[in-house]
Amino acid sequence: MKYISLIVLSLPLLCISCKKETVIWQGITYETISTSETPFPMSDVQIPVFPDRGFDITDYGARPMPHGGYPTAIDSSRIIRTNSQAFERAMEVCSGSGGGHVVVPKGEWLTGPIRFQSNCDLFLSDGAEVIFSRNPDDFLPEQMTSWEGIECYNYSPLVYAWRCNNIGISGSGTFRPLMDVWEKWYEPTFEHLKALQMLDNWGTFGALFYARNISGSKFRLRPALIQFYQCSNILLQDFKVRQSPHWAIHLFNCEEGMARRLDIVALGRDNDGIDLEMTRHFIVEDCSFDQGGDAIAIKSGRVLENWNTPNSSRYIVIRRCVANRAKAFLSIGEEISHGVHNVYMHNCQAKGELDDFFSIRSNRRQNSQVDSITVEHCEAASLQRIFAIDTDVYGDWRGRMTSGPDSCVATIAGITMRDIKCRRAVALVDINGDAKRPIKDVTIEDLNADSVTSFLSHTTHVIDYKPSAIRARHLGQSSLQPRRPQ
Repeated sequence: MKYISLIVLSLPLLCISCKKETVIWQGITYETISTSETPFPMSDVQIPVFPDRGFDITDYGARPMPHGGYPTAIDSSRIIRTNSQAFERAMEVCSGSGGGHVVVPKGEWLTGPIRFQSNCDLFLSDGAEVIFSRNPDDFLPEQMTSWEGIECYNYSPLVYAWRCNNIGISGSGTFRPLMDVWEKWYEPTFEHLKALQMLDNWGTFGALFYARNISGSKFRLRPALIQFYQCSNILLQDFKVRQSPHWAIHLFNCEEGMARRLDIVALGRDNDGIDLEMTRHFIVEDCSFDQGGDAIAIKSGRVLENWNTPNSSRYIVIRRCVANRAKAFLSIGEEISHGVHNVYMHNCQAKGELDDFFSIRSNRRQNSQVDSITVEHCEAASLQRIFAIDTDVYGDWRGRMTSGPDSCVATIAGITMRDIKCRRAVALVDINGDAKRPIKDVTIEDLNADSVTSFLSHTTHVIDYKPSAIRARHLGQSSLQPRRPQ
């Protein structure tokens, strides 16, 4: 019970703007979080309240790392196998008992993948470090997952949930994967780029899902640190992430939940902080990001296929978060094939150097719709651009796609950005639309920068663009252009 008392003490009150009440539905207890501040109608979000029961992994055979350094290769394999089995057994008993907390005590715990079951909260005690194996083969057999918007079988995410309800991760402990091999996989090889071409072909022509096995060191498709796949009622709070093979937290086709007070540091190639893909009714608040990719990315699939009844991403609130480094604080895209709607970001702060504060990225394969997006009351230090839309972004996928270059263009409309302060930027507004389907209804109000080195506003192929009070105290005459995604 000592761990349960820690759990209770680690849950500070939410800000007064969030009305709290408890409801019970079919025997499960939920906390209701208000979303009344959104500029669009949105129902309140319900997050699970887990039963006051603790299941310590040491009761199921888990062994901490020995003092004085890492064990030998043989001992490492034994510890990884033992601890993986302990996590699995603790999850089984916790779920079978009606739910509760799978408790990781203080110490270093070397393991392979952790797989969730419904009604379980993984509680990382203060001083607990979950250290994931450096061997990719420990994350086999393959699991149903996705790579940058296309579903496939790949290495298991390090923490993985599939079709689970009422799940969470909490506590002040840390996830820390050993990065020896994953770091070597950052740069794309010929075989990696060939794998992207295979994935695109499978997704475009609807290849049977079980045939989409793309794992293996040859292809170098790095798994996410945490992936919840087709799950509902999710609570992520208080824990730390220190590095990740690919995206740190990936919620794929999930329904309803919250991430709060997370501390995520992952500085490798494309290390996004939180990716919400085809995910609905979700709140991200009071989180800190230090990323090699985007801090928060909202996506909805790369190709127009119908595996697992894909949904748009919608009804998402982001508030009071901090980004120290990132490509973009908030990025929508470039995987947006099934649409993104009703997103509200406010009272966030970019403290370090970022490329974009807010960006929308698409390409001519994204026959979808992005609308009703509002970003307001935010501050930034050093940026390339405060607000950007780019409609010709492919990244590593450029030249490796099946259909022609002009087949599809996304519809982007109803975008509002207001009351943003920035100390210095190369540019403030940079909108690069597509002549085939121009961007519509963009409202920009009260963007202020102390210093801008290139331009205030540049737009192409935009209809009903409404700028107001875009200002810089010092405007340079440099020919330098802001960095744009490829």
